[in-house]
Amino acid sequence: MNYVNIELDKPRRIRFDTNALCDAEEALGVGIGAMMNQQMGFRAIRALLWAGLRWEDRGLTLERTGRLMQQFLENGGGFDTLAEKVTSALLASGLFKTQGDEGNGE
Repeated sequence: MNYVNIELDKPRRIRFDTNALCDAEEALGVGIGAMMNQQMGFRAIRALLWAGLRWEDRGLTLERTGRLMQQFLENGGGFDTLAEKVTSALLASGLFKTQGDEGNGE
């Protein structure tokens, strides 16, 4: 499974599988497709980051993830960087394939 490195309170790895995406959808009350088709704000990035980090830190909460984001931003990181890392991890998961990616095995 592919992941994306991010430096927060410590080096962490964002990774998405189907359970992580279900957790994010549940936290936001909207499907991942709807999230991907609009510009994501703080709430969506926090939920996705939380879901993508939980595979290594099962005790991580949404609130703690928000504090990690706040610390990242206060230390000079940008919101665009957070969004890019989350988006890169979503794409690296291999769960989002376009019709052209599927091929027919020939």
